[in-house]
Amino acid sequence: MNIGLKFAILGLCVSTAAFATKYEAESATLSGGAKNVNASGVSGTGYADMQEGNITFAGVTAEKAGKYQVTIRYKAGDFKANYIVVNGATSGTVDFEGTSNWSDVSTVVTLKAGTNTISLEKYWGWISVDYIDVEPYESSPFKLSATPVTPNATESAVKLYSFLRENFGKKTISGIMTGDMSGYTLGADFKTHDDVKYIYTRTGKYPVLVGLDFLFATGPSASQSWNMEYTNKAISIAKGLWKAGGIPAFTWHWKDPLDKDDAFYIQGADNGQGYTTFDFATGFKAGTTEWNTESAAYKGIIADIDHIADYFLELQKEGVAGIFRPLHEAGGKWFWWSINSGDQFAALYRLVYDRMVKVKGVKNMIWVFNPEGSTVTSWNPGSEYYDVLSIDIYNSANDHSSNASAFDKFKSASNGTKILALSENGPIPDVNNMHTDEAVWSWWMPWYSTWSGTWPGQTKDAVWKSNMDDERVLSLEDMPGWDNYTADVTPDTTVTPPDSGTTRIATAPRLLGTATTIGIFDMNGHYVGLTTQGLPQGRYVIRKQVQGHVVNTLYLKK
Repeated sequence: MNIGLKFAILGLCVSTAAFATKYEAESATLSGGAKNVNASGVSGTGYADMQEGNITFAGVTAEKAGKYQVTIRYKAGDFKANYIVVNGATSGTVDFEGTSNWSDVSTVVTLKAGTNTISLEKYWGWISVDYIDVEPYESSPFKLSATPVTPNATESAVKLYSFLRENFGKKTISGIMTGDMSGYTLGADFKTHDDVKYIYTRTGKYPVLVGLDFLFATGPSASQSWNMEYTNKAISIAKGLWKAGGIPAFTWHWKDPLDKDDAFYIQGADNGQGYTTFDFATGFKAGTTEWNTESAAYKGIIADIDHIADYFLELQKEGVAGIFRPLHEAGGKWFWWSINSGDQFAALYRLVYDRMVKVKGVKNMIWVFNPEGSTVTSWNPGSEYYDVLSIDIYNSANDHSSNASAFDKFKSASNGTKILALSENGPIPDVNNMHTDEAVWSWWMPWYSTWSGTWPGQTKDAVWKSNMDDERVLSLEDMPGWDNYTADVTPDTTVTPPDSGTTRIATAPRLLGTATTIGIFDMNGHYVGLTTQGLPQGRYVIRKQVQGHVVNTLYLKK
């Protein structure tokens, strides 16, 4: 052990009790049309009706800086979502299920030591709030699989998953989505694409991850030359990017599988761009989620899946791996794949996976499940079907919050067993905010600047540069090159005290005698060696053996 380094032994399982502090809504500051309602049967003298306004709780005290759980006592006529804002910065959104009785919903925020302000601000509005409870929150390590969910994944896919797993919680991968391909020449260096160049112009560095879309690969016009060229250019970029040490990430705006409508939006959500009336539930046997293989819907779905799979197989032959985010923004009522129930969606997701992996033989993709916050549990296709759990969040321009509320919600929903990513965003989450809030996303990916896109421009030059220059954000220049990278498939090790269902680090007992270091592990449970020399700044678990006991202590390298 390098005794010249500062360290601290922190007990995360302590015997002292933590009590919640209650803040009454009728004593909060109300604005924008929110109003007080005097009533009995509540904790105080009344409650606050949010309506179209905001409810601000000033004077929220925290003994020390860190994560705190906020429990909101509320009622709502039907489902609503609203922002939670801490000290003027958006922490995330909170989903309020419809309930006519007073009910509780909890979220996690980061508070500074001393006095804080917590606001519930209108996104949808129209909830009633009795009070909030604030109490310390105890984080637990992630428990990630050592290998991707795809059986017999290609060597490249294993490397890619291992890289994501190895860096998760420590470093964030920079990304950008591509849009217009007209300025890119088929077969040219991917760095010449306008969206990729945009990031280099702003920062002097290239992103690691480049988003690509099968937007024109299926649908009634897919065979037209312009549409085919668009997809071929995306595949060309993927090949060049992988060769350069980067990561291609695929999205699929899937148009009507019956090829009747050249659209993926549903009616009312298309904003004049055209919509489809395709209902994938017509592919099920009546009253079930079992597929009717003779139905037109099923046959159309399968034909499209096979077509996209063939592109992945082309990449697979050349040793290219990538990230695939099918049926994105699950539960959002704007795409045809989200118009039915969560069970029906899950059956469709499983069909895409099973057909590609088990029938077509696609073994080179890392799979992403990308739900809305309200559907992260109820629309889940099963943990064996995806490697990464992601969310799309578009904050207001220059709002570089970590989105920790969503991070903690998705961590809880997955029991800490999945890599978490910000798969679409406007302004990037600032790296300092992510690490302060312990909400370090695997990657972020602003939507494109081409096609008149404004999203990358919602981050100021200074923030772009400071983040891309930070060692905790990976740019293409930081990548080792896939030929030089060795995958680590060592199974995860986590520390679980007796009779506990959660993973946490136990307080070190006071034992006398010679201590033998068994190993040093990062906060995801990955073994990183026997010495702290050469490790980057951060938190580590040092596991020692003393008098036959295994002792785990938390080490802070500064």
